[in-house]
Amino acid sequence: MATRYKKFLTWSIALSLVLWCVDGSFGNENTSTVHAPSTTSPAHIEMDSNLKFISLSLKDSIVYALRNNFDIEISKLNSKFQDYDITKEKSRFDPVLKLEGNIQNSETPSSDLLQVGSTSTTIISPFVMDGTTGDAVLQSLIPTGATVSLGYSVFRSFLDPSPFQLINPSYTNFIEARITQPLLKGAGWFYNRSPISIARNNKKISLAQFKSRAMEVSDSVQEAYWNLVKAIEDLKVAKKSKERAEDLLKKNKIQVETGTLAPIEIIDAESGVASRVEAIISAENAIKDKEDELKKVMNLADRETLSDASVIPADKPVFEPKKVELKDTVKIAMEKRPELTELHLATENAGIQTRRRKNELYPQLDFAGGVRYTGLGSEASDSNDAAFSEAYQGEFLGLALSIPIGNRPARSEYNKSKLNERQATINVKKKELDIVVEVRASARQVMTNIERVNATRKARELAQKRLEVEEKKYEVGRSTSLEILRAQEALATAEGNEAKAIIDYQISLGSLEKAKGTILDAYDIRLDEETKT
Repeated sequence: MATRYKKFLTWSIALSLVLWCVDGSFGNENTSTVHAPSTTSPAHIEMDSNLKFISLSLKDSIVYALRNNFDIEISKLNSKFQDYDITKEKSRFDPVLKLEGNIQNSETPSSDLLQVGSTSTTIISPFVMDGTTGDAVLQSLIPTGATVSLGYSVFRSFLDPSPFQLINPSYTNFIEARITQPLLKGAGWFYNRSPISIARNNKKISLAQFKSRAMEVSDSVQEAYWNLVKAIEDLKVAKKSKERAEDLLKKNKIQVETGTLAPIEIIDAESGVASRVEAIISAENAIKDKEDELKKVMNLADRETLSDASVIPADKPVFEPKKVELKDTVKIAMEKRPELTELHLATENAGIQTRRRKNELYPQLDFAGGVRYTGLGSEASDSNDAAFSEAYQGEFLGLALSIPIGNRPARSEYNKSKLNERQATINVKKKELDIVVEVRASARQVMTNIERVNATRKARELAQKRLEVEEKKYEVGRSTSLEILRAQEALATAEGNEAKAIIDYQISLGSLEKAKGTILDAYDIRLDEETKT
């Protein structure tokens, strides 16, 4: 008896391992968990109640925005949702344990001699039948589409009267192993595993969407950051122009006091100073506006401590002309743009769905087979031993065919899936064209801004020389304060244009990196993705 139990235990464990571990080779998901971006120098903002200003580099500004932006947080949550979808699709292959028990007690009239025997003195006699059944079935779906099961059943019966029953009450045990395998519709590894593949692709799509959103935020931050720098440079130019005008006013007052200059020159100089003061006020207001724009992107505007603090950009615009190879730039964009990755995955999902729908056009043809061991005894243990002894074995095989007439629902779904696949392919081509146009425009903007910087730099040098000439002429009485002020204003405009051109060049470089899909790499920012193996 111990040998029989050992044999059955080994068989049960083996089948259980098949049920639980048939998914083992692909059970460990390469899923990624998205965390806050990390850098070699993470952004840190001191939350001091007496904080009057914060100094931020461009990189720190981007990192802070990525850590606190609401859209980024939503994108991270969307990515996590997909992990549960993968688990849900894998759960189709989880084993199911079914337990069932029934009690039947009946008393019926009978005139059957085989039931009531020949001792009855009446034509109709009562016949009592008691039955108790207990079933336990462990079953699971496997990737081929088959359903495998291992069942154990106990049946106790009692008959009264039982003239021809040698054992009463009797116990009957059954041990049954069964497999039902679809051969056409619903058959095959691909059909049954494809929902998991689609869920995995959806996870990758969510990661691509997260990266795309992170790139958009990064581009918005770098543009807002440099626009703030531009506003600060405008203020510097305005203050410098005011200093020139005040210096001219001081010189004019001295000359008027000595009688070498007409008093009207003081009025012109004072007018020039007043106009410069107005420019400074406008520039200071513009700085506050640009600060608010940057704080909004970084999600600082609603923080009581930081909302009134001034932002001091730590990075300064530097003009280093870079040569842009359009062909290589487009190639990089085709490889790096997450939107294109997203569409390629959507196309792959559409193709998978088309293959699934094609399988559903087939008729249902199922093969069923198995083995059953039976035991009988006057005691439960006797019946159990007989079943485990494998002395009474039965096999069964069968085929079942079901053919849907017309099969219009399946055909409609198949045709729809083909259209979806075609539509996904077109979306990829359209996005590729959009990316090429975007990259070309961004590259042209970079080259244009390089030329702008060179032109405005030359204009500033000429304006500086003009002012120097006017000042020399003014010293010998061949020019007027009005001409000096005009030359000063022209120089201030030229200096402002040069600073704007350099900053616009920086912005265009960031926009080009975004168009290439490498803006995060350009600022050495990584999105942490922990791969589970």
